[in-house]
Amino acid sequence: MILNYKTGKLPSNFIALGFISIIISIWRFLVLDWKGIIFLIISILCLFTKSGLIINTDEKKIKKYMGIFTIKRGEWKDISTLKNLQITKAKTSQSMNVLSINRIETTDLYKLIMILSNKKIELMAGKKDFISNIAKEISHSLQTTILNPSAEQEGKL
Repeated sequence: MILNYKTGKLPSNFIALGFISIIISIWRFLVLDWKGIIFLIISILCLFTKSGLIINTDEKKIKKYMGIFTIKRGEWKDISTLKNLQITKAKTSQSMNVLSINRIETTDLYKLIMILSNKKIELMAGKKDFISNIAKEISHSLQTTILNPSAEQEGKL
């Protein structure tokens, strides 16, 4: 069985650049200029580039990819020495400075990590419910356990 998860898109500033580029390309096509093709290509790349994760449970392989439409570039890695999955909790902070006003926003980020006998592979990061649901699906498909040290600390395990 093959599990396919989309883990992200380009940041919002690239998506905005994509929309601006598509508007410019339409305008350049209307004035019959060939430079519209360049802006169209830039907009397609900015709007449709995605990253993801493919897990082949039958062959015990994993592929982290970057792709556009159906083209997915990445390298397959062997996970036959899989021990378990682990969910870790991390705090992320983002600072915003505007003139003399400073603001720091701190949020909880959960990471899903695959523990192999010789290394760790970070699969994805996100909100608690999203990561726990995907961890349950992957652990069921790969027939392994999930370690959750953050839940043990909170007394929820």
